[in-house]
Amino acid sequence: ISFLDHTPHHKNIQNFLIKGLTLYYHYYHYYPNSCGQHREHRKKATNILSGQEGWVSVTESTVKAFFTNELTRLFLFIALCLIIAAVATPSVYSWGKEFAAEPNSSATSQWLISVKASMAKAHFYRYFNRVFMVTVIVLFYPFLRSLKGGNTEVKAPLLSRLNPHRQGWLDIGTGFVYASGYMGILLMLLLKMEWIKLDPSVNVGRVIISALTTAFIVSVLEEWFFRGVLYDVIRRSHSAKMTIIGLSIFFAALHFLTPHTLVSDPHSPTAGFELLEQIGIQFLHPELILGSFITLFAVGVILAYARHKTSYLWLPIGLHAGWVFSMKFINDVTVIDPEKANPLFYSQDMRGGILPMLFVALTGVATYFLLRRKKNFSP
Repeated sequence: ISFLDHTPHHKNIQNFLIKGLTLYYHYYHYYPNSCGQHREHRKKATNILSGQEGWVSVTESTVKAFFTNELTRLFLFIALCLIIAAVATPSVYSWGKEFAAEPNSSATSQWLISVKASMAKAHFYRYFNRVFMVTVIVLFYPFLRSLKGGNTEVKAPLLSRLNPHRQGWLDIGTGFVYASGYMGILLMLLLKMEWIKLDPSVNVGRVIISALTTAFIVSVLEEWFFRGVLYDVIRRSHSAKMTIIGLSIFFAALHFLTPHTLVSDPHSPTAGFELLEQIGIQFLHPELILGSFITLFAVGVILAYARHKTSYLWLPIGLHAGWVFSMKFINDVTVIDPEKANPLFYSQDMRGGILPMLFVALTGVATYFLLRRKKNFSP
């Protein structure tokens, strides 16, 4: 609006933009509704274009519709949690380092000693991540209660959804084999090109156990949250396509929050906002967007599509576990050769580069052909 106020014919431009937006909102946004509702909104759009209704009321209704949108409110909720974490983390970080520096007595348990050692080694971002997670957990139930109701998909009884049955276990295994299988081919390709080398000092058996444990814990928790709770919330008022795309962007953005540099002074009250600035700067780097964000977005789309086609979380859990297992296993048992590896095609964390993105896409194609004729899932 400030820009338009300094341009010739700004009032005409302003009214044209607002009326165009309103025409779209009232004429097309409500098209899927009943014929009576459609005629009402088409009449309202006609009145606006003819000048019978003012742009102020139009702006208010448009803004109200924007902020009552579930996707909008979800992103605002995460923004609020990030701000709270940015404010609270410096104090938590200072307390954590002071607590970790206190000497241990003979009565100190081994578990507490281990916790203090982890707190002493943790960087500022790790503290920020934990504070953010706690904030989301505390505020998530009030956030869900604040969302409006809507049409929900018909679900099987709760006990049936918690029991995988034979088909559920088959879906978990299939998803795990699909994801880890294609990543295994990528591992062999990278070894063949000598971009990475096996680390002989690593205990492979211990790495496999650790990677499997982490993979299934992470996949169950994240799938319950993203493709379970959030998918159902967004699906109430959006199409399946919009739900899959919106949720995948949200999934990729949250997993893209790892900064690549450290804050200057982690004890400063503004350290949390400095960290947020570093996270935001990542979105201005095309190589990072191409390397990590698009890959994460593709992962989110595949998982949400599997959830949509099966109506259950078993296949997404298997796929997610396969990817997490592969990433952790490859990162732990291999060492990258920076002289031979091309960072455009492969980076150390298995999320960056064209090659991981390509093999994720191949997993998605295989998942599509597996599910293309499936309409719903019956245990």
